Amino acid sequence: AHVPAVDLSDVRNFLQQPAPEGPLLQCYITRSKGGGFMSSYPKYTMYIKQPTGGDRVLLAARKRGNSKSSNYVISTDPEDLNRDGGSFFGKLRSNFIGTEFVLYDNGYNPKKLPKDALNGRDKNGIGVRKELAVCLNTQNVVGAPTPRKVKGIIPQLVNGKPMEYCPTSEEDTILQRDKDSRMERDFLVMQSKQPKYNNTTGKYSLNFNGRVKLASVKNVQMVFQGQEEVLLQFGKTGKNDFILDFTHPFTPMQAFAFGLTSLAYKLANEGG
Repeated sequence: AHVPAVDLSDVRNFLQQPAPEGPLLQCYITRSKGGGFMSSYPKYTMYIKQPTGGDRVLLAARKRGNSKSSNYVISTDPEDLNRDGGSFFGKLRSNFIGTEFVLYDNGYNPKKLPKDALNGRDKNGIGVRKELAVCLNTQNVVGAPTPRKVKGIIPQLVNGKPMEYCPTSEEDTILQRDKDSRMERDFLVMQSKQPKYNNTTGKYSLNFNGRVKLASVKNVQMVFQGQEEVLLQFGKTGKNDFILDFTHPFTPMQAFAFGLTSLAYKLANEGG
């Protein structure tokens, strides 16, 4: 398969820009066991395939040990998964049952902006956090044979870049605006492609064109409503290996977050 070439000379910029239109960028995520001093939770590392070989690390994440829900610290350095580290890039927060996820950049919770902030920014120029994406998992009834449904919401693109959305009140968060049906034209909304039932295997399946080897409740493809073109796909290829392919309008950071929401997805009676 053709691997598109991308400019990685400024990785932090690349991570925040929508992927080029055209073929899916082929990335993958590996899960490695936690342990050691920092955390017993596994680490997730995202790599991008390179046309010349020698795949490149883009992002890494780990669940925070002291959080009651799934709070993941996202970093540009797999060896520096510290919120106070120089590689801290953002965080993914979920509600307790893992059905609502919000992706933030490395900014402040509006209630925790430092007292000495000037014009809404601290001494390092960091201000109130941006909301970069929301992912909603519709939990299945345990034991139900139908696949889960996923809804994705990302800020609308303005001049080719994601709109900077920094809500300072609960009612203006993407989650609340979605619940109140106040999305207007500020956001792009996607949904998971519904798998087709395979009479031979007795299971629901999606067509990943050979990229995914294993059936899993975590496998997902995202599309615009009523359309067939896959914008993002995440699927299991080994015990601790997953593909993550995406194209415009997803940024690599948003794509990684959608992969993490699938990895966090648990069903009481299913593996994956």
